[in-house]
Amino acid sequence: MKYRVAEYVIDTARYRISTGEVPIAVEPKVFDLLVYLIRHRDRVLSREELFQEVWEGREVSDTTLSNHVKNARKILGDSGELQKTIQTIRGRGYQFIAPVSEIADDVASPQANKAPSLATEQARKPAARAWRMPLAIAVVALLAVALFAWVRFGPADAPADAGAPYVLVVPFDVSADASDTWQPFADQVTREVIRNLRKISGLRVVPTPSAFSFKDDKSHGHIRSQLPEVQYVLDGVVSISGGNALRITAELEDLKEGRLVWDKDYEGRTDDTNLFAMQSQIAAAVSDSLKVAILAEERRALKEFPTTNLKAYELYVAGTHELELLNQESLPRAIGLFDQAIALDPNFFDAYIARSDAYRQLFVYFEPPASMMPAVVDSLAAAQELRPDSAEVWSSLGLTYVMAWRWKDAWIALNKAKRSDPRLAQTELGFALYYSGLGDAEKVKHALAAANRLDPLNAEMADWGNWALFMVGESAAARAWVEEKIRQHPDIGVLYSGAGVGAYIAGDLERAVALAERGAQMDGSPVALIMLAQAYGHAGQKEKVLPLLAKAASAGTYTCPYESAAAYLSIDDSERAIALLNEAVEKRSNCLIFLRNDPRLAVLRTDPRYAVLLARVGLDDAALASYRR
Repeated sequence: MKYRVAEYVIDTARYRISTGEVPIAVEPKVFDLLVYLIRHRDRVLSREELFQEVWEGREVSDTTLSNHVKNARKILGDSGELQKTIQTIRGRGYQFIAPVSEIADDVASPQANKAPSLATEQARKPAARAWRMPLAIAVVALLAVALFAWVRFGPADAPADAGAPYVLVVPFDVSADASDTWQPFADQVTREVIRNLRKISGLRVVPTPSAFSFKDDKSHGHIRSQLPEVQYVLDGVVSISGGNALRITAELEDLKEGRLVWDKDYEGRTDDTNLFAMQSQIAAAVSDSLKVAILAEERRALKEFPTTNLKAYELYVAGTHELELLNQESLPRAIGLFDQAIALDPNFFDAYIARSDAYRQLFVYFEPPASMMPAVVDSLAAAQELRPDSAEVWSSLGLTYVMAWRWKDAWIALNKAKRSDPRLAQTELGFALYYSGLGDAEKVKHALAAANRLDPLNAEMADWGNWALFMVGESAAARAWVEEKIRQHPDIGVLYSGAGVGAYIAGDLERAVALAERGAQMDGSPVALIMLAQAYGHAGQKEKVLPLLAKAASAGTYTCPYESAAAYLSIDDSERAIALLNEAVEKRSNCLIFLRNDPRLAVLRTDPRYAVLLARVGLDDAALASYRR
């Protein structure tokens, strides 16, 4: 039997959902749930019935059911807010309400109209996942990838927590009967749970940037493909009801054994600081369920609240949401919200850190660094007054100092950060950029290998890592790096743009143009247009360069003069390039960290003015000899 819902066809004989001729990836249990709801669409189905019939009585939590309902809706172009296909009947269960037409299927077996049993599900798994390699081949492939990474990027330091349980916290959802306006709050609950779990030394926990890459796809197959080492997945649903009543339903699954390890509901209120205690209790419960001891000092840390001022926390949550949007309009809004939170609670450490991150993102992507850099440092200095030994502060300072070409200060800050907490990927990224500026290729690869192990899906690191590698002549390693990162983040345009630059440096001009065009098409930012201009210039399509540069300039936003200088060099205009590099120095462009080793600037190295530029950025021979490595 086949069922048609709008443009979607659910084929029960082939265990397939498609739109037109395009199949849609679906987890087996999501498929089973959807088919059961459709077959019994004449009535409301209770949670108990769904647990019994779809999961065959296996012990699962409300969170599992809620997530499967959410995924089923998403497959059919629906959401919890719209509820055009599956309706939540509060206190009762779920009902499939969309129009359904039945299509007879001659090849369907007599059993096709029955809900598949567990044995049936197991029998069809190999066909449904035929793309997976046999186990022996998979093991060999993983070993090959590990060896390739060691050769390409250098060995990372052996992790202190290598034998610890590896836990991924995927972004918590809001319940189907709650407004989507609560999603930023649920996101912050997720961040707080991750932060608390990372306080427990006996666990290895995926950092927030990587964890949030699963926001739109939490399926187990996707998790396995992106993070094959992860064994445990913590998921949750945040429910808000009248009077600010709060319930967090959390569950921990063993991804490798396919079993529920632990689940529990936590009750509280959004307008009471007990919500912080709830988040700490979840972290402690995860640790207990995995039989990981929590040290006394770690238990004390779990009891610390980010703030006791709930209005300040509300502003902080709103600011964090704006920060995550990462655009020229949202970042100033984020800074304003963090300022308000700090005014209400001058001891709100996390708000200072978040504000400095917002300032740093502004100067990296949207504003002249000269105007933003002091604000970053001032915000971090205020945080440091609250926690002088914070690794987070030293790490952020170190990365900021690298981008400001304060090489000696960067070295001190990054090393203090690493001594205090060696698990911060941001510190290793700072080292990678530091060594790239100084021209030490082996140490660039070593630092990136460590950063990649610590935070493997960090999008910011994905971009900077590519640049750090090809700037020191590691074209093969850069290509391997960026191809893997594009696989992980296929929707991030800047990765394609950066890959295009690396490709034309490596002499692969056809690939360079294709990648740069894709990046400009996806991103459309002035910087993407400038990088496309560079690719065209080097590929001999010089007539396209100046119109693209004019288009980038007409956007009216800040663009790094350094990258424009590289575009002018692609059409052999060294004079204009030198003028733009001087402008970049005046504006304190972070791109200038690559000035000494950038292959694109090779033609300028005999120009006396280039030597002056190196001295102004602290990358001349005399300065370089004084830096520690």
